[in-house]
Amino acid sequence: MRKHFFSFLVIMIANFVLASTALAQGGLFTGWVRDDTDDLREGAVVTMELEGARPPRVEATTDEDGRFTMLGLNSGAWSLRVELEGYHPHVNMVAIRQGANSPFNITLDRIKHPLELALGEAALEGLDPAALEAELKAADEAYNTEQWDVAITSYQSLVIKLPMITALHMQIGTALRRLARYDEAIASFQRAAEGDSDLAAEVDTEVARTRMAMGDFEAASAALASAASGEDASREDLYNLGELEFAKGDMGAAAGFYEKAAASDPAWGKPPFKLALVALNRGDMETAKKFFAQVIEVEPDSAEAATAKATLESLP
Repeated sequence: MRKHFFSFLVIMIANFVLASTALAQGGLFTGWVRDDTDDLREGAVVTMELEGARPPRVEATTDEDGRFTMLGLNSGAWSLRVELEGYHPHVNMVAIRQGANSPFNITLDRIKHPLELALGEAALEGLDPAALEAELKAADEAYNTEQWDVAITSYQSLVIKLPMITALHMQIGTALRRLARYDEAIASFQRAAEGDSDLAAEVDTEVARTRMAMGDFEAASAALASAASGEDASREDLYNLGELEFAKGDMGAAAGFYEKAAASDPAWGKPPFKLALVALNRGDMETAKKFFAQVIEVEPDSAEAATAKATLESLP
């Protein structure tokens, strides 16, 4: 028992001597690292640097109580940097003197997810921003690959969690229209406008496009004309207006819109194909042939190109 006590005493004395020597040779610097909710953080890397000091760089890691300790620092103005994954680095200048220095309390600010920055923390309370981002990407992927049913289900799930993102209703509406579920599509577009009045003009255009797909040309005409009159008119709007005029039998007006649609996307085969039909309707065989050939050149694998080839072979 005496032997064990003696050994313990020797160790304690040795530790005291080492600590005293370190203090005598430099400064003692301690502190705690917390996050912006005041919780102590383990694993934060605390780095002190001072050019010309011996050593010029000292590093420590916070323990389970968020505490760090550094010994043997030279006197001077040290550069402090604290880093922890998921948090913004904390940078500061600390004046160190010989002996024990006042404990230093450091607060780290959490790096917020882009969704938190865009929508606010309150909107995402109880939700995992990273998981939501993954859901959004998956929904967009389904949409972009024309998996309409999957996209609709995914977006509808997100609307429940993120009702403030009214643009999701626009995506749902477009997907529903592609599935010919027109009434549901119109209702979805209208929900978007109810949630965000700034979307009203865009909603009117999408509803008009849906009416067009339903064959309701009169209901679609005014809204499409308004959409196509702007500088950012889409090729579809211009083409659809051509379809409206073609259905009415106004070949001149139809040709004008088809030409604008073709100019907006020279690699699109549908407008020149319809221009060929307009020319045939007018009895202009040579112009029709020219447009059919253009369809085959710009979009050779399209259904329009196949029809254009067959038509050219049958024409004199």
